[in-house]
Amino acid sequence: MKYSVFLFLFLAPVFWSCARQNLPASKTSYKADGKYDYGPPEQDVSAQLDKIAHSIYRLNVITFYKVYTFHKSTKITMRRFKLGNTDDFAASHTVTNHSVLGTASVIYANSEKAVLLTCAHVVNFKDTIITYFPDSSGIISNIATKIKQVNYITGLENPNVKLIATDKKHDIALLMASVSPDEDVSVMPFPTGKSSELDWGTFVYVMGFPKGYKMVENGIVSKPDNSKDGFFLTNAIFNRGISGGPVFAVRDGSPRFEWVGIASSAAGSDIFYLEPNIENTDIYSKKEPFRGELFINKKRVINYGVTFSVSMEEIIRFVKSIKPELEQQGVDTQYFFNNFPL
Repeated sequence: MKYSVFLFLFLAPVFWSCARQNLPASKTSYKADGKYDYGPPEQDVSAQLDKIAHSIYRLNVITFYKVYTFHKSTKITMRRFKLGNTDDFAASHTVTNHSVLGTASVIYANSEKAVLLTCAHVVNFKDTIITYFPDSSGIISNIATKIKQVNYITGLENPNVKLIATDKKHDIALLMASVSPDEDVSVMPFPTGKSSELDWGTFVYVMGFPKGYKMVENGIVSKPDNSKDGFFLTNAIFNRGISGGPVFAVRDGSPRFEWVGIASSAAGSDIFYLEPNIENTDIYSKKEPFRGELFINKKRVINYGVTFSVSMEEIIRFVKSIKPELEQQGVDTQYFFNNFPL
């Protein structure tokens, strides 16, 4: 054991010294080649980031469910549930809610309304959630039915917004807000870019509301052969709340920011764990073994550094596909994305 400790102490400075000497030199200039840059801009970009910050908003979504709980002996199946009289069969019922955070960017605004871009998964909640008893041939334990959903934007005078279009496959959603003529609502000021021109090592910025805080992140693009259609991959840190946050690349240095997509999701893993059936945790001691009923529960955890973003090409394709529907709602799509042509 003494020899092992000595060996570690002897080698550690050597490894540290080697790592220090082999660090690559930082790049000090970028060639004006018409391509997206492979490192952070040389110039101060705080003014550009401040403009982006004024065009994004925190999106809050709260969904209310009425939850029915049934005894196994009642033998409620989906067929019996659809017949009605649920209250007569339920052992209990209650109202609960589920809330999420996201990021929405302004892509259109006039004196009366604004259209914001976000991710579909932030605003799409299931109408019905069913839980079955294990090994019970379709006998229902709980049913939750959606009774109300509220979408609101923090920072607008009229915070309630309406969902007007979604593309669930590519995780795109458009929201509409009512604004007043004197309200300061800024459309994203930078042109749309092309994620197809991103390459291995392209440097990007991501801005949004991770954990509810307005923040800017950065990352490096990867282009694996198995990347999902309509999405691109970066190592930007992803936290809940940044979904929908705009992603920017810089072409030939600051201030040439281009909007190349929106942050969508991160890779994740499922963790299964045992949870005790305890209503009052104060009566149990952590020093004593628990001898009561246990439940198997599942939790989804984020694998940080593996972030998928929706490409701007896919977003523009979606907007073009619903152009007639948008114009019926009084929206002139030629002024989308700060009048940059679609």
